[in-house]
Amino acid sequence: MIPVRVRDRVDLGQFFLEDPKILGKIVDLAAIQPDEVVLEIGAGDGRMTKLLAQKAKKVIAIEIDKKFTPLLKKLPKNVEVVIGDALEYLSSNPKIKLNKILGNLPSTLVEPIFPKLIKLDFKLAIFLVPEKFAYKLADHPVLSAYFGIKLIEEVSRKSFSPVPRTSWEIIAIEKIPDPLKSGRVDLFLTRFVYEHPNAKLKNSLMEGIIKFYAAKGKKLTKNKARTIIAKAKIGKNILENLPADSSSYSDLIKKLAKSVFI
Repeated sequence: MIPVRVRDRVDLGQFFLEDPKILGKIVDLAAIQPDEVVLEIGAGDGRMTKLLAQKAKKVIAIEIDKKFTPLLKKLPKNVEVVIGDALEYLSSNPKIKLNKILGNLPSTLVEPIFPKLIKLDFKLAIFLVPEKFAYKLADHPVLSAYFGIKLIEEVSRKSFSPVPRTSWEIIAIEKIPDPLKSGRVDLFLTRFVYEHPNAKLKNSLMEGIIKFYAAKGKKLTKNKARTIIAKAKIGKNILENLPADSSSYSDLIKKLAKSVFI
């Protein structure tokens, strides 16, 4: 019998998955191919890592809790063990070549990890996250411009050690096509505004519209871009400020997109 893990670092928000059936299902959902490189966030004592190593060409296993180092060092040779913070690792390696990403994400990591994922090139991510975050992610106004997020299966809280207060959810994440190629001006502008947080909303919308037209081989002046924005009848007080509330500007962009014709 595999020993139950103990949470020494309360600040890490660790809840270890103990159910081998769920563990196997997460790995199966990733459909890992022999030539693929897989990143595992939160390797723990390497239970999932061993399964991944049997299927992938290479596994990069990240674990912040140093107490697991001796166990992780015993893993197969195709496993690269990184003892450290996953957020710092991804910030330092934004161009790393990956195919799949898997992980049992603590609540402290769920939201901070997504800005990092936006910059990564990957095919599929399978995560296990607290249920409240799963529903929040699936309906997130900005993340939906970058990812298709599907809720796969609820996982009982009794499947973890220590036992959390609520159930968790397996989610699947895929990057959606470049909106410049798909012609989705609403998604492109949502991304553009999000990626320019220090610009007034009116300026990022104007520059975004001009770039969208340019990508379609059409030249648009600033005055014409302002005219398009004016048709959406967005309040001046909103346009003159920084885009603080993602849900608000996402709704405005959907309205604005109806005025953009290519």
